[in-house]
Amino acid sequence: MSSHLPLYIEINLALLLMSVLLCLFTWLAGMCVSPFTRNKLNLPPVTLYSGTRFPTWLDQVYTIAFIVYFAWSSGQSHFYSAGTPNDPTNAQYNVVMVLSNLLIYLPMLVRYATLPRWQKPALDIGKSLLYIFGALFTIYLITGTLELSGIFRMLVDKTGAPEMQDVLEILQHGDTNTQICLIISAVIIAPICEECCFRGFLYNVLKRYSGAFAATLATGLVFSAVHTALLQFIPLAVFGWVMCYVYERTRRIWIPIVIHMIFNAVSTAVVLLVGVPV
Repeated sequence: MSSHLPLYIEINLALLLMSVLLCLFTWLAGMCVSPFTRNKLNLPPVTLYSGTRFPTWLDQVYTIAFIVYFAWSSGQSHFYSAGTPNDPTNAQYNVVMVLSNLLIYLPMLVRYATLPRWQKPALDIGKSLLYIFGALFTIYLITGTLELSGIFRMLVDKTGAPEMQDVLEILQHGDTNTQICLIISAVIIAPICEECCFRGFLYNVLKRYSGAFAATLATGLVFSAVHTALLQFIPLAVFGWVMCYVYERTRRIWIPIVIHMIFNAVSTAVVLLVGVPV
């Protein structure tokens, strides 16, 4: 990588590349070996998407396009920014930008909506709440442990990584219009889109060929890496793994969405009220 980039950006790009390659390897390797290990991995006996109007090969194209798009867009913006922080007073976060972010996910949302529904196990409200609070507790426990252990501070000192993501800086110091649009995007749009795309679509594709464990590992890592936030890489990876686990156990995408909404809402509130990232 180019030596003019700050160290934390080089590390972010390396993590992004490795995560994407692992995700693609998991998918391709799974495709090659799944015919011989289907019963051992307890994979679906038929194609996951059979019965839809979309051919199977389209799912494979979507998978590659999905991974490559997010990797390219995240890496490119991170590379060309070269660590230059955004000016919150000049950031043009408006309704058009929020809607454009939604349009990026729209084909994936449509694709997910057309999938045949899994056979859903019985799930009562008590278990739903248990999964929600258990997932949030796990995520905050990992984040708090990393903060108290001094790992975050060490990364900041060694790599020059910012303690707060650019989007949080903009949220904290931007104008009212910017803050409203970012709150809508973070608390409503992002959880719905990201959970349907990463857990609902990508996880299902990888699981179809590689099993739940490999799919969870790869999906969580690529989910974390596309955020290109070094300090949050481990917490976001854990977040992705927990969301995959909850989705696998409940077979209901709305539960990870609710967890994601609560997590983003709490993080947004803390940044606005206290001024520290979560």
